[in-house]
Amino acid sequence: MLDDLGVNAAYTHDGSDHKELRDIAQISTDKSRYKRQRILFLTRDPRDTVVSGYFQVCKRHQLGAGPIGECVRSPKHGVEKIALFNLQWFAAASYMRKIALLRYEDMQRDTNDALRSVGNFVGKSFDESNLADVVVSRSFKRMQQSEISGELGARYGGKLRPRNPDDPESFKVRKGKVGGYLDYLSVDDVAFCDNVLARLDYWKRLDEAFLRHGISYLGDRGRCELIRCIGLSADADIAARRR
Repeated sequence: MLDDLGVNAAYTHDGSDHKELRDIAQISTDKSRYKRQRILFLTRDPRDTVVSGYFQVCKRHQLGAGPIGECVRSPKHGVEKIALFNLQWFAAASYMRKIALLRYEDMQRDTNDALRSVGNFVGKSFDESNLADVVVSRSFKRMQQSEISGELGARYGGKLRPRNPDDPESFKVRKGKVGGYLDYLSVDDVAFCDNVLARLDYWKRLDEAFLRHGISYLGDRGRCELIRCIGLSADADIAARRR
């Protein structure tokens, strides 16, 4: 979407990519190398992220993750690594020159509004007609069709090609469902995830980070808050850098 709107960004998982096979202790908490960058950090519910990551690991990277319950608990791919990675960035945000946090769920809720906010952050005013066209043409269903047709692969290479065209779970654009983890995780798996997030006080710390640095944020209590932008955060999922 950002490419289609003329935003030149570099994308990184900041060392957390599944194929790196790193646990959280191997990912530096020192984010000073990004300090002079303009950072847009995109985050998602770690329970949805870990399910998405499972299919990335076993279907796309073919790393042999075992059953999904094992992946959820894995120090290299699991929910605790994802949550701790996000918390690293929430803590580092106060030391960044220009940073904004954006939730995947808010992109789903109101894509137009979220993209306008991103535009404000990067100093671009998007034409409303062009913005509307991009939101429609890059809807999740349209992006799936573009992946199947090979359009995304031709533009971005193998990272946006289906690993197996006959297996929708191997697509990069797979489902994108908010709360979709409930379709895949057992009751015990969900309880494990919830216990990890409770032990880390994750939701409270997410609230605090977004109150300081969020673009726009629909809190879990159902109130919509427009939060100030600073200047202009994963796959686990990505941090996008723009010079």
